[in-house]
Amino acid sequence: MQKNLLDNSRRNFIIEAPLVMTGFISGCASSQSNLTLQQPIADEKPWTGKPVFSIVDVQVNDGKAFGEYVVGHSATVAEAGGKFLAAGARGESIEGTRKPRNIVIHQWPSAQTFFDWYNGAAYSQWKPKRYAASSADVILIQGLIDSERSETFSPAFTIVDIEVRDPQVFGRYVQGHMQSLSSAGGVFLAAGGRIQVIEGTWSPKRVILHRWPDEMAFRNWYKSDEYRPWRELRHSVSSANVVLANGLSDAQKIQRKMP
Repeated sequence: MQKNLLDNSRRNFIIEAPLVMTGFISGCASSQSNLTLQQPIADEKPWTGKPVFSIVDVQVNDGKAFGEYVVGHSATVAEAGGKFLAAGARGESIEGTRKPRNIVIHQWPSAQTFFDWYNGAAYSQWKPKRYAASSADVILIQGLIDSERSETFSPAFTIVDIEVRDPQVFGRYVQGHMQSLSSAGGVFLAAGGRIQVIEGTWSPKRVILHRWPDEMAFRNWYKSDEYRPWRELRHSVSSANVVLANGLSDAQKIQRKMP
């Protein structure tokens, strides 16, 4: 199962991404002809039929009230087909200037599923409670693959908000670093597809979402000799905010009564 997800994520990232990522991975070897296609601007990229991910960076101002919100609204997420991948983990800044707060990541079957939930009657009764107890940046990003898998241990997620200065050289980075990432257990969940700001002031350029077997898998890869030259190449042609957040194991979801 894990190998299939890795293979699928690499295939989708290499082949499909040039069709939805304007100048983002123009060096990819999949097909140079893709680079000549008319590309939609970022805000006009279509939502595909694949899963989407909502990322919430939240500052909690009233812990008790927010806890009641978490318990109360979780059932609405489950009823709408959403899943919690991370819930309230303190984000850690790995690169860049962004100062993350508490990170929540949901997966949704489609963008329409998310919007039906977000604007629906069931969740609307809980939104005012969240507003009263916290402030948040919320974005929705197009996914590449489903994150459907069992988690015996707590996975980790990296959220990369990146601005590319040299797409051609960056394409070399994309192709070059993927083997080391896959070997470390990393999986691309989202990479440069459509982004929609739902709430707050966060205006990301391009967003990449990875899943890792656990926090140490990411840290070991990030500091490894295999990734070092590719990281240096990325730094030379782009700037990024990279945030690390721990996810939920199956046992934690059961304990917290989260889907």
